[in-house]
Amino acid sequence: MRGARGMTLIEVMLALSMATGIITFVYVSARDVTRTKARIEGDAERLREAQMALDRLSRDLRSAYISGHKKPLQPVVDTVFVGEQDDPVDRVSMTTFTHVHRRYGAKDTDQAEVTWFGLEDPDHPGRVNLARRESPLLDEKPLEGGAVQVLVEDVVDFDVQYYEAERDEWEKEWDTSQATAQPNRLPLQVRIVLTLLDRFGGELTLATQVSLPMTQPILLPGGFQ
Repeated sequence: MRGARGMTLIEVMLALSMATGIITFVYVSARDVTRTKARIEGDAERLREAQMALDRLSRDLRSAYISGHKKPLQPVVDTVFVGEQDDPVDRVSMTTFTHVHRRYGAKDTDQAEVTWFGLEDPDHPGRVNLARRESPLLDEKPLEGGAVQVLVEDVVDFDVQYYEAERDEWEKEWDTSQATAQPNRLPLQVRIVLTLLDRFGGELTLATQVSLPMTQPILLPGGFQ
């Protein structure tokens, strides 16, 4: 019976080469799968944040109001609804009933001054984030003050339009504080389009349309006018 023949050096080198190729293939495939998974999860998280921001803006708009009560001889307006065009992120300010009490005994109500606007990213020049400002204290400067929170990063476009029921038109701006604009009335509906970039560099658009139930000034019996 002949003894078993051993492997030659060439056969050993071929086997090692094949094993190395298989290991490399498995490693590269696993790495690509991991990277793709991370990118998909990142896109999903980005979409989730954008949808949450639109939901929050929708709540602000549905609770927006202006007050018909004004103290005698008081020249200022402390409740407003102001929509302004800006590039790439439009700006919309309002008085709402969406403030949440976070401290026991805090001297505030559910009313708040809120502004949605574009905020330049200090760490990434040229990038604009969608931010929300909220102040629980209503004062004579409804467009200023309060705390700012970034809700969506790197926004390509944030377009807001306002439905003018009297003319059956969509307006690009709205201002209840100006007699020559839309004094003492809110838009019947607001249309919002938010555009982001996906991981391939393509545009990803989310849109919603919100009806505002309180379009006329709030007037309570016995209040100032």
